[in-house]
Order: sequence, then structure tokens, then C-alpha cells
Amino acid sequence: MSNNSSFNQIRKIDNVPRGVPLITTITVGLLLIIAVWFFKGGSFRLYASLFFGLYFFTQSSWLSIILVSVIQNTFFLPFRIIGNRFHHDIKDFEHELSKAKNDKQSFLINKKVREGDLSIIFYILNFIFLAIAFISAGRIFLLEFYHTKIDTWFLFNFIPYPHYPLKGVTFYFPFVKILETMAIDWSVIFRIWGGIFLFLIILRLLWKPFKFILGGNAKILRLRISYNRLLLFLGGITGTLFVVSVIIMRNIPVSTEFIYLSADLSKQNTTFNIITAICTFFATMKMGYDHNSESAHEARYRKIPEEIVAKVFKNSMKITVRNSVLLSIFAYEVTHMMPCSHDLSVLTFEALYVLSPITFDLLAPKKQRKTNNETATE
Repeated sequence: MSNNSSFNQIRKIDNVPRGVPLITTITVGLLLIIAVWFFKGGSFRLYASLFFGLYFFTQSSWLSIILVSVIQNTFFLPFRIIGNRFHHDIKDFEHELSKAKNDKQSFLINKKVREGDLSIIFYILNFIFLAIAFISAGRIFLLEFYHTKIDTWFLFNFIPYPHYPLKGVTFYFPFVKILETMAIDWSVIFRIWGGIFLFLIILRLLWKPFKFILGGNAKILRLRISYNRLLLFLGGITGTLFVVSVIIMRNIPVSTEFIYLSADLSKQNTTFNIITAICTFFATMKMGYDHNSESAHEARYRKIPEEIVAKVFKNSMKITVRNSVLLSIFAYEVTHMMPCSHDLSVLTFEALYVLSPITFDLLAPKKQRKTNNETATE
């Protein structure tokens, strides 16, 4: 009798429906629709129509390119707000994923999606939308539609067809022309760097004997922490700083002239390519530093020893410098083969990223970390 009862219970459990959550089904369906729309050229038509719709009002090609980037950032603002809500859930998942073996990572992602984990579903959708946006925006500015009339297929029916030749194709930007330079003697350069290293070493040595006296002072401790973080940052880019400082000190401008350069957006422009490469280097450095600082903050939250956090941060900054150099070289090589309308698009995205703390970030709530009893705002 007991065996029959146990068998009935097993059958009852086995017959419980095991369908995936509704949100997962909706997500899969949405991804299929997006994939079909993308490969049929829908996103490309959307960006082409957006550009020429803006051109209809501005009658300026360069201004329309900039506005496309601004509108794209505005469109993704809700995604950033939602991303802040799921920020630490995603970080926890990335931490869990990093500990899993390679053959189990795909299983872990699939498991989270099948369970209807909203943070992971959002992460996937956000990544796909961003990829589509940047691919489509980059592709539209590679078209030669400035002198050759664009095919009507690229524009939605309600977008007025542009009159050729297009206006505002020439972009003017400020530039400082160096007329004369001077070079600092090599002995002076080495003395300057030697003095910097000696000063930092003395500060570190002085801290140890006076630590028991100054350690209890909150203000001095804060200065000490800021000093250590500065050393960590500089430690990751010391070689780059040395090379850059030598180039600057051996080529100090003593006579300059402020001029305006012009770039035909329909043609390649080497000066614009160099500016794009330099800005890409600094934008990548800032992005890497922000990411590494956030990772260090997460590590401290997880009670990881400060020595390990410092070591990882230093190594991460070295990788950031290397990636910044390689990406800036790549940016120059790629844009050197394209019309400089692509440079303007890239520079606009980078400028919006650098300015985001005083622009778009002000519209998004701060990231929240949930604790057992309260929610702490970072």
C-alpha cells in the first residue's frame, strides 16, 4: 500500500507542467523578430531615415550626424536606468560566471534565461540593441550618399527625399598649429623623473614610523587612501607617462597659432584620422579606469583583501593602457580608409561618453545595492 502511495506521489510530481516562464518565451520571440528585422535591413533603413529626416530640418549634413548620436544616446537612456537597477545583480552573475568552467558557462546562462532571470534577460537584450545600433550607425556613414543620390528604398515613405547636392558637407573644427618648439635637455628630464620617484619613496617611508601617531586621524587617513589610489593608477601607466612626458618636454611649443581646419565629410582626411585616434586613446583610458575602479569597489564590497584589490587594479590598468594604444592605432587605420563622416560619428559618441557624468547620467538614478535590511545608494 505504501509502495502504491509513493508511486502516485512520484507520478504527480512528474506530471507537473515544466514550461519556461512567460518572460523567457516573450524574450525569445522578440529576439527572433529583431533578428529578422535586422538581416532584412530594417535597422539600416531606420538610421538612414533618421539621418535624412534630421537633414530635412537642419539642412546640414555634419549637424545631422551629431544629432543622430545624441538621439541614439537619448533612446538608450531608459536602458541605462534599468541597467542601474540590475547593476549589482549582473555583477553577481558575472562573478558567478567567472568562477564556472568554460564548459559550464553556456549552461549557466541558459539556466538563468530559462528561469526568467530579469537581470540576465535585460543584459542580453541591451547588448543586442547596442550592437545593432553601432553597426547600423557605422554602416550608414560609410555610404557614398553625399554626391550620389541615395536609393529611395533606404528611406521610409514619410521622409522627404533630399535635394542634391547635400548642404553642410564641410565640417569646420578648431585646431592649434604649432609654429616653433623647444627641447628640454635630457639630463633635466631624468632629474625631474628622479625627483618624482624620490618624493614618492620618501612619502612612503615617512608613513611607517609615524603611522601609530597619524593613523587615528581621519583626514590624514583619507589623504593616505587617496595617495595610495593615485599610486595604483600611476603604477599601471608609468611607462606610457614617461614616453608621453619625454615627447612633450622634447617638443614644448613656444609659438602657436589658433586656426580652423575644414574636412569634407565625403572624403578621407588624415588630420581628422589622427584626432580620432588620439581621442579614442583617452576615451578608452577613461572607460577602462571607470571599469577598473568599479571592479575594485565591488571587490572591496565582497571583503577581498586590499593587497589583492591593489594588485588586480594595477594589472588591469596596464591592460587598459595596452588596449587604449592598440585601439587608437586601429581607429586610425580603419578611419584612414573611410570618409571622415565616420570620424565625426565616432568623435561624437566619445564626446557624449566623456560628458555623460554632467549630461545623461544626471537623468538616471544612481546605482542601488540591496542589503539585508536596507537599500544603500552608491
